[in-house]
Amino acid sequence: MTRKLYYEDAYLKEAKAKVVEIKENALLLDQTIFYPTGGGQPHDRGTISGVQVLDVYKDEDGNVWHVVEDVSKFDIGDEVELRIDWDYRYKLMRIHTSMHLLDHVLSEVLGRENWKIVGSGMNVEKGRYDVEYPENINKFKEQIIELFNKYVDEGGEVKIWWEGEKRLTQIRDFEVLPCGGTHVKDIKEIGHIKKLKRSSIGKGKQRLEIWLE
Repeated sequence: MTRKLYYEDAYLKEAKAKVVEIKENALLLDQTIFYPTGGGQPHDRGTISGVQVLDVYKDEDGNVWHVVEDVSKFDIGDEVELRIDWDYRYKLMRIHTSMHLLDHVLSEVLGRENWKIVGSGMNVEKGRYDVEYPENINKFKEQIIELFNKYVDEGGEVKIWWEGEKRLTQIRDFEVLPCGGTHVKDIKEIGHIKKLKRSSIGKGKQRLEIWLE
C-alpha cells in the first residue's frame, strides 16, 4: 500500500518516490505527498518530475494513483520528485479545518441536539454545510461569525490520531470527529470568516457557505 506522507506531515511540499506500477495514464508510487480526492476534499495539484498531475485517487486497496499529463515520461523503477501546489493545498487545509470549527460553533449556537449535517463540500474558495434546522439560521448569523472568529483569535491545537483504521481529529477540547482530510496545526491559521451565506434548499434544510479572509 502507498505510504501516505500527507498523513505523516501535512506541511510537506516536496518529496522523492519510486514508480512501482503504471496503469494507462496513472502512476502508482511507493509513497506520496499528494492527497487523493475523498472526504469532501479535492485532490492536490502539482507535478511529478515536472509533469503535471491531473487527478489523484485512491483504489479499493488503499493505493494512491496519480493521473499525469504524459505517462510516457516514466518507467517502473524510476525515482521521481513530487511537488505539490502548496498555496492551493494550504487553502484547502484552512477551509477543511474551518468546517470542523464551524461544526462546533453551530452546536454551541443552535444546540447540538437541534440540528444535523445532511451534506457537505469544499473547494479552494469556500466550505459548505447542508443542515437540517427548523428556524432560519440567518437570525444567528452574526453570533456564529463572532464566536467563530473569537475562537480563531484565541487559537488552539488541532490534534490528530489513529484508533485502528479510524483517523480522528479534535480542536482544543471540542468534539472528537472522524476525518481523513488534511488540517492546519492550530486554528489561528484558519483566519476569520469573511462571509457567511445562508440559503434554503428544501423544507427544513438550509445551506451554509463560508469564505475565509
